[in-house]
Parts: sequence; structure tokens; C-alpha cells
Amino acid sequence: MDGLIHTALGADGVLVATIAMPDRTMNVFSGGLMDALDALMERVDTDPAVRSCVVTSGKPSFLAGADLVMVRGYCDAAATSTHAQMFEMCGRLGRQFVRLENSAKPWVAAVNGLALGGGLELALACRVRLVADDPRLQLGVPEVRWGLLPGAGGTQRLPRLAGFEPAMDMLLTGRSIDPATAVRLGVFASAVPPGQLLDDAKAIARALHGKPYDERAKFRHLAQGDVPAHSDATARAVAERHGVSAADFDLYPAYSAIVDSVLKGAHQSLADATAVEMNQFLRLMFSPVAGCMVRTLFLERLRAERELAAPAGMKLERIAVGAISPARGAWGQALAKLKLPQAADAALPADTLDLIDVQGGHHRVALRVLEDNDGAVSGASALLAPAGPYGRVMEIVGADDAGAAALAALAARLWSLPWRTPGPAAVLPRLRGLPLEQQAAVAAAFAAAPGAGDPAFLDVAACLAGIAPAWSGGPLTWQRTRA
Repeated sequence: MDGLIHTALGADGVLVATIAMPDRTMNVFSGGLMDALDALMERVDTDPAVRSCVVTSGKPSFLAGADLVMVRGYCDAAATSTHAQMFEMCGRLGRQFVRLENSAKPWVAAVNGLALGGGLELALACRVRLVADDPRLQLGVPEVRWGLLPGAGGTQRLPRLAGFEPAMDMLLTGRSIDPATAVRLGVFASAVPPGQLLDDAKAIARALHGKPYDERAKFRHLAQGDVPAHSDATARAVAERHGVSAADFDLYPAYSAIVDSVLKGAHQSLADATAVEMNQFLRLMFSPVAGCMVRTLFLERLRAERELAAPAGMKLERIAVGAISPARGAWGQALAKLKLPQAADAALPADTLDLIDVQGGHHRVALRVLEDNDGAVSGASALLAPAGPYGRVMEIVGADDAGAAALAALAARLWSLPWRTPGPAAVLPRLRGLPLEQQAAVAAAFAAAPGAGDPAFLDVAACLAGIAPAWSGGPLTWQRTRA
């Protein structure tokens, strides 16, 4: 199966299918993996020696969403393709999961690590789902954060498994749950010790041999009596119950698409409900809001994280810290959580760090926050923006290459994106509080200046900092979409 899914058939008829994409730290859904899944399903359905299938991962994570190349392809195709063409292309995975779910031979998921988006949807399609008992493990459908919805059955199977309100909470917030919560909600059958996971999954698969698929046994909320009839007013009320303001409901079409998908898909077969879901997904793919959010907060953000990371070999050994003033309290809070040796140094000016790397290099940096309006700073400075729903950004200003590398290493420890600007003054405070039209003008002038770097990263930084609204995709993206 093109080396993406490895199989082992036991004498008991249980086929163990292990997803292990080469040259990747995590498995992700790609066109190649979908081809391999088609081949696997064909074997399961036609090989008389195979009586069941257990699907698991050969990596520490199970499966994390969609491949970047595939997502970018969907976004690009939406500009020129018809609804029917997009339905055929984007709906493939959902149709695969309907086939897998209805197989006469049982499929059992042995989820050994993180499962997000399409990874969780694969598990949901299996007749029985087991998960490793690890509280750090994340299970979720975060697509709403990028202006989308889980388009491979997530909006349909979650309410049938967990019930309407718990499912809506996961779908509308994008929050992940841990294994214990997943079992309590009925999303997974049980959480078992990692070393026992595969053996338990195979035992369950054997016990199901010869038993036809019964959706009533799988879905404890199959009747969906807790799902209200659809209306625009009901959709708004449901979203409001889960923390979506009226303004956000109007600005971000993903919220209404998710609620509409659940309400309109209720009481239908999974095949028909998946088609309802895909139509709502395509509504978002053709929306400029979703396109902006996907490109900036998913595609470009991940590229930024990769390209702006500290160079290999740059590691920090310890930090000397000057007195942190109340105005820069965000730095004090962040450093308090930092797992790196730190020592107060009275010789340093207030709001200053001295970063000492493993090679013995010292890198002095002035600390700033988004609210600072004190203009240029002599030497290097690091502006730490507040953490938001999409992450955090650290603007690195006026640093030389060695200092910027050390600050990028620090940013990684603080779960922040290190965005380097030439200085002498930070860019983010200049954008703060401006309407989008003015932000776009300032951003365009900065992007045209020498040393500004990739303009797409300015949009990522502005959205992560909460300066530009997520629906805009950042000031430069917003400006392009209006042209």
C-alpha cells in the first residue's frame, strides 16, 4: 500500500493495519494515504482470510488532520472549480469512512496518540474505538479555528456518539478532550494502558467476527432526540450557548455551517448526512473568510513556524534576568513557566535579559510588550504579544543574526512564533488599534521596506497577536481580497 500502511494478518483473521508515513513525524491524510486506505478496504472486504481489521499508528501520534499540500490544493481549486467538482474531490474521505463503517467485517481503532481532525474522524468511523490511557493525549476536531468544519463525518458521528451538547462544544470551540473525557462521553469505548492497547483491540475484533454492523449498537444517541429542528434562530441560539457572540456568528461562517450541518444531518443515514456536511464544507471553501483563515492561520503559519525556527545547534543554557517592571508583567509570567535555569542579575537594566547559549555566547535583549509605544530601542528587543486562540508571537526587533537565533530558541520554549523585523521600532504596536484600512497601509509600507522578510509572515504575526481579526487573514491578505 505504497509503504504508507503496513499490514500483518494473524491466524485468527485479525488484520492489523499500521499507518506509518515515511519521512514524517506525524501521519496526516494525503491523496496517497487515501489511495492506501482504498486498497486496505478492498483487501478487507474481498480477502476471505481477513475477518476483521484493527487500525493503529506506527508513530507516537495516531493521525493529525490533513496534509498541507492537500489543503492548499483544495483552496486553490475553489477559485476555479464547480460545486460538483469540489464535492467529488473534497468528499472523498467522507465517502471512504461511510464504506469502512458499513463493512460486514468489523474495524476497530487502536488510537495510540494524538488524533485530530481527519484522524479522529477515522477512529469515529470504526465500529469500536479504544484509546491509550494517557492524559496528555489530545482528541479533537479543531477545524473551526481555521474557518472550516470537520468534513469527513465529524459533525455527524460526534453527536450520535457523545450527544448533541457535548458534540457541539467540541465542534464550535475546537477544544480537544483527553481519553478519560472521551470515554465518559461515549466517543471511545475504553482507555487502556498503552502497552495493552493493541492486544485489547484485537480481542474485541475477534469477538465481533461474523457479527453484522448494527448502528444502534454503535451509536447510543442514534435517535438524536436531543437535536432540535433547524431554523436560523435555533442555529444562533445553539452557537450562543457555546460562547459564540452574535458578532462572531455573523463574521465567521464556520459557526453557522457547523450548526447547520448537525441540525440538517440529524435523523438521516450517515451517507446522506455526510453529503449534508460536505455541502456545508463547500459553502466554507467558497467563502473568502475561510480561504483567508486557512491560508494565514494554517498554511502560512505552519510555514512560518518551520522557516523562522532557531537554527540547528542553537540551544540556550541559562538566562540572566533584570528586574521585570509591572508594565512588562507578561514577560514575568512567561518566564515563571519557563523550564530553563534563570538567575536574577541586579547589574542588568530593568526589563532586560541576557541569554547565554550552550556555546557560551551572550545575547542581551530589551523586553517589550504590545502596549509599549516608546519607539526605537537601542540594540535588540523582543516584544511578547498576549497568547490568543491561535497561539502567540514574539516580534524580534533590531537583533543581529546570533541574537535573533537565540531569541528564536527562547520563543520555542515560550510556545511563541519568532517573527524577526529589522527595527529600530517594533511593527506590531504601530498596527495596534488601527482599522483594517489603515493597518493595510502601514503593513504594505513595511512589507516594501528592505529587510521586512516574507509579507505573509506579517499577516500571521498580526493575527496571532490579535491585532488583525482572524476572519481577515491579516491586513495584507484583507487588502488583496478587496482588490
